[in-house]
Amino acid sequence: MILLCISIILLIIACSLWGIENERIANNIKDILFGFSTNLLGIIVTVSFVQFFIDKQDEKQTHANEVALIKRYDRFMTVLIKRYLMFYHCVITPINKRKYENPMELKTNFDFEDMCDLYEQSLYICEGMYEPSIVLFYKAERMLCDYMIDMVENIDFKFNEELLKILTEFIESSIGYDIRGAILGNINERSGNEKLTKIIGELIKDSSNEWVKKGKQGELKGNIMLPYVQLYELLKIEIELLIRYKKYVDEL
Repeated sequence: MILLCISIILLIIACSLWGIENERIANNIKDILFGFSTNLLGIIVTVSFVQFFIDKQDEKQTHANEVALIKRYDRFMTVLIKRYLMFYHCVITPINKRKYENPMELKTNFDFEDMCDLYEQSLYICEGMYEPSIVLFYKAERMLCDYMIDMVENIDFKFNEELLKILTEFIESSIGYDIRGAILGNINERSGNEKLTKIIGELIKDSSNEWVKKGKQGELKGNIMLPYVQLYELLKIEIELLIRYKKYVDEL
């Protein structure tokens, strides 16, 4: 821009010399000024093209660096997703139907009634065999969410805005649907001589109650089953986002 301004000024000065009485001196000065001006214009064009290609090369390198950083983060993310899915399957599957051969399966087709044994143990010996599945799930979910927050804070996502959107949606959903206090708080509660978790399990199993439908219609305000409906909705949202995440990263 500076060179362009100088070039224009020189052209203006050259054009203003038409009225000088000594035509020979005027022509010499005009030739010099026009020469300088055209040379400056040539420099501008050359510098612009060089800068354009340098910028393109820098952009290409920046893009490659961002992808490399995402893939480095994904190495540990894959481990955290695997842990998440281990306990996700325990929460969404009755204990007598649980299979442990493929914990990385991104299962989306489950019903609210399938969560009836979320308070039963996970049966993973290395993870506290007798701890309730929902407790272990929430621990894994928190670790995964915290790692996503760290990823969002440390990567610009200049070239991968869709991935940023996926991670942000997961974080927002995790926080927005966080009702773990109510769900975990029921573990040690009793209703008369019976554990509250057993009663809740039976209520979840009974499909005639249509808890999800009632929750969507706003009929469960103050009802003990509302947190479990919200948990069901959260699980549906998070698993879809993990599918989108995996598909996006695999295509990088």
